[in-house]
Amino acid sequence: MSFRGRLLLFFTIIVVIPMIAVALVLFSITADSETGKADAQIAQGLRAAFAVYDQDRANARQELDTIAGDAALGAALARPNPGAVKRSLTALRRAHPSVRLIEVFDLRRRLVASVGSSDALAFGVATPSTGSGKRLGLVAVSVTSASDYSRQVARTTDLVTRVASGSRLLASTLREAPGARPASGDVTIAGRKYRGRFATLAEAVGPPIRVGLFSRESALRNAIANRRLVIGAILVAFLLLALLSSVVVVRALQRQIEQFLEAAKRLARGDFTHPVPVEGGDEFAALGREFNAMSTQLAGKIEEVERKRTELEETIRRVGEAFAAGLDREGIVNLAVRTAVEACEAEVGRALPIDSRRMRSTSVGDVTPELKGALEAAERTAFAVDRDLGPDWLSTLEVGVDETTEQRRPVREAVDGVHALAAPLVARLGSGTALEQVGVISIARSGRAFDESEYDLFAYLTGQAAVSIENVDLHETVRMQAVTDELTGLYNRNHFHDTLDSEIERSRRFGTDVGLVMLDIDDFKQVNDTFGHPQGDLVLVEVARVLRDLSRDIDEPARYGGEELAVILPQTDLHGAELLAERMRSAIEDLSIKRTEAGEPLRVTASFGVASLPACAQDRAGLIAEADAALYRAKRAGKNRVCRGEPVAAEG
Repeated sequence: MSFRGRLLLFFTIIVVIPMIAVALVLFSITADSETGKADAQIAQGLRAAFAVYDQDRANARQELDTIAGDAALGAALARPNPGAVKRSLTALRRAHPSVRLIEVFDLRRRLVASVGSSDALAFGVATPSTGSGKRLGLVAVSVTSASDYSRQVARTTDLVTRVASGSRLLASTLREAPGARPASGDVTIAGRKYRGRFATLAEAVGPPIRVGLFSRESALRNAIANRRLVIGAILVAFLLLALLSSVVVVRALQRQIEQFLEAAKRLARGDFTHPVPVEGGDEFAALGREFNAMSTQLAGKIEEVERKRTELEETIRRVGEAFAAGLDREGIVNLAVRTAVEACEAEVGRALPIDSRRMRSTSVGDVTPELKGALEAAERTAFAVDRDLGPDWLSTLEVGVDETTEQRRPVREAVDGVHALAAPLVARLGSGTALEQVGVISIARSGRAFDESEYDLFAYLTGQAAVSIENVDLHETVRMQAVTDELTGLYNRNHFHDTLDSEIERSRRFGTDVGLVMLDIDDFKQVNDTFGHPQGDLVLVEVARVLRDLSRDIDEPARYGGEELAVILPQTDLHGAELLAERMRSAIEDLSIKRTEAGEPLRVTASFGVASLPACAQDRAGLIAEADAALYRAKRAGKNRVCRGEPVAAEG
C-alpha cells in the first residue's frame, strides 16, 4: 500500500473507530430508553389493575351487604347446618344474578359452603352476627370472574392481562395453551414473545391472586429499530463528510511528508543515531525537531520499561493486600481475575461460584472452545478428591476458630497445548467456626506453560481474594445484627423508624398509601408471671413467625418494644391494612404453643390497631400515634380484635 493509501487509512481509522463507538453507545442508550418506557408502562398498568381490583371489591360489597344480612342465611349459620347454608346460598345467588361466587367460612376460616364460579375474585367480606353480637363466621361475595377482571384491566391499560392463583393460570386475554405457567419477565405466549411482570392482589379469603401485565416485545424492537435507523443515518452522513475531508488533507500533506519517510523507517528499525534533517522554521521543521527529541527519549524509555518490569510483582502484591481490606465482594473477585490474567500474561480467566449468594461469576477475555476445555479440566482437578486425604478432602478444612485459613495450592492442567491454572477459594463464613468452598478462580493461555513465579503470584492473588470474601461476609453479618431483634428475628425499633420514614417519603412522592399495623399480645405479663420468661420468649417467637408468614415481600414486620410488634405495609390503604390485621389476629388465635415444661399447649390472642397515611395521619408521629390509639381501643373493647384509626379531620 502506498504512503498516500496508508495516510488515508490512518485518517479513516481515526474517524471510523470513534464513530462506531458512538454508534454502539447511542444504540445501547436507545435500547435502554425504550425498555425503560415499556417497563414504566407496565408499572403504571399494574397500578391501574390494582385500582380496577379495588373497584370490583367495592362493587362486591354492595351485594355483600344484602346477602350477609339475609335472615335465612343467618338462621342457617346460627345452627350451624352446612346443608341449610348451602341451600340459602343457592337461593341468594338465584336472587342476585350478578354474583359470581358466594362462600361461607366458620370463625376459624374453614370453608363451610360455596356456590358459584370457582374463578371468582375481588371478594367483599362481612362477619354476620346474632342480635346479641355473637359472630357467626365470614361471608365472602364476588361479582367478578377472573376473565371479566382480565378484560377490564386490558381495556384500561391496553396491555395483555393474565390472572393467576399460585402456579395456575385463571384467565388471560390471549389464547394460551393449557398448563401455561404464569411467569414474570420475558416469556413466550402462544408462540409470541412478551415482556411483563406479575403483582400480588390482596385477597381477604382464599389463596392470593396475582395479576400480570405484558407488552409485545416486537413493538419494543420496532421502536428501538426506528430510533437506531435515524441515529445510523446521521452517523453515516457524518462519516461520509469526514472521509471526504480526509482525502483533501491527505493530498495536501503527501508531498511534504515524503521527506520524513526515510527517517521514520530508521526509527522503526531502532536506529536512534541519525537525526532527521531540519530545514526552515515551519511546522514540518518543528516536526523534525520533535522526531529527533523522540528518538533520544525513546532510547531512555526502553531502559525505563525494563526497570519498571522488575517493579511489577511488588505492585501486584500491594494490590493483593488491598483485596483483604475491601468490602466490595464482586469488585474484589473481578479485580482478582483481571489482575491474575494481566500479571500472569494469560489469555482468559474466570471465577465460578459454588454458592451464588457468596460470590458471582465473572470472566475476562474471549473464552474459545480450546481455552474453555483447559479451564474446565483445571477446575475439575482443583476439586478432585485426594485419596491420601480420605473420601472427602473437605474434612481437612475443619479447623479451630483461632487457626489461620489455609488455601489449597493451585493446580496445573494442559489440554491440547493449552495450559491452565485453577485454585479453589476457601473461606470461613457466617459465625466463623467452619470453612466453606466459595468458588474457583482459573486462568489459561495457549502454547506456553506458566512458570513458577506466575504460579506463586496466582496462588497469592487467589488467597487474598478468599480473605476479602471473609471480610465482606463478616461486615454483612455485623450489619444485619445491628438492625435485627435477636429473639424474634424481626427488624428492631431503629430500623422500623428508618423504614417508615422512607416509605412515607415514597408515599408523598408517588401518591400511594402506607398502612401500619400495631399489635400487642394480650395478657403477656400473666404468661411471664405464670409460666416463666422462657415461655414468654417462645410466645414472642411464635407470634413473630406468624407475622413473617403472612407478610408480603415488601412488608416490614418489626419488634416495636416488649410484647408490642408492628408491620409496615407499603402501598396499602386502611381497608387493606385492616384485612391483613384480621388475618394475623385469626392466625395468632389459632396458634398452639408448646410448653417449655410439661403441660397443655398454650394459646394466646393479640389486639390490633391499624392506621394509614394519608387517611389517618400526615406524618410518622401521627401515623404511629393513631395506630397505637386504635390498639388501645381494641384492648378496652375486650381484646383479641382489630380496631382501625380515625380519619384525619378535613381542613377548613
